Amino acid sequence: MRCAYVLLILFTGVVMASQSGYAATKYEGPSYTEVTREGNIEIREYASTIAAEVTVTGLGDRAENEAFRILAGYIFGKNKSNAKIPMTAPVTQQRSSEKIAMTAPVTTERAGDTLTMRFFMPSKYTLDTLPEPSDSRIKFLPLPPSKFAVIRFSGFSNQKNMTKHGEQLELFLSKSGMQCMSKPLQAFYDPPWTLPFMRRNEVWIEVK
Repeated sequence: MRCAYVLLILFTGVVMASQSGYAATKYEGPSYTEVTREGNIEIREYASTIAAEVTVTGLGDRAENEAFRILAGYIFGKNKSNAKIPMTAPVTQQRSSEKIAMTAPVTTERAGDTLTMRFFMPSKYTLDTLPEPSDSRIKFLPLPPSKFAVIRFSGFSNQKNMTKHGEQLELFLSKSGMQCMSKPLQAFYDPPWTLPFMRRNEVWIEVK
């Protein structure tokens, strides 16, 4: 019985592992050319594309879930045309904190934490052919051709892991003398059931 149980666990692991990279292989992503690679760091040139973007206020998983729900609702048909749009990979997000001044007579300030998430739109769409969102918080962002430094890693896509690899990428760029043009952007490719060691996570920084 114990042997059968172990085999069942191993079989389940193999099936789940076979799904790793599923999003990266099944779903369309923004087109890019690899310019150079050093270990797990790449310099990529991306073609122009369109992203659907939403910004929410909040912390941690709650903000991520809200942003994902809004964008997923749009591509699954919650738009003014009731049209479904194919899923793409990766999903990217960026966190920021800013000081927001309160109105008079209150003179204190508070920290405002925001999260911006993007879904890349399939290449067959243009700004004219994309269905109009029902949710006014969704904005379309035409992205011109650009160059990104990217660090790729597996494991859990938590904030600690993202920050760690983002700092490694920034150190690499500093030593290489490359000018950063953006804050780190977090990119996720796999569904949540993918085994951590088989996941594809990335941090992107736009470079000049």
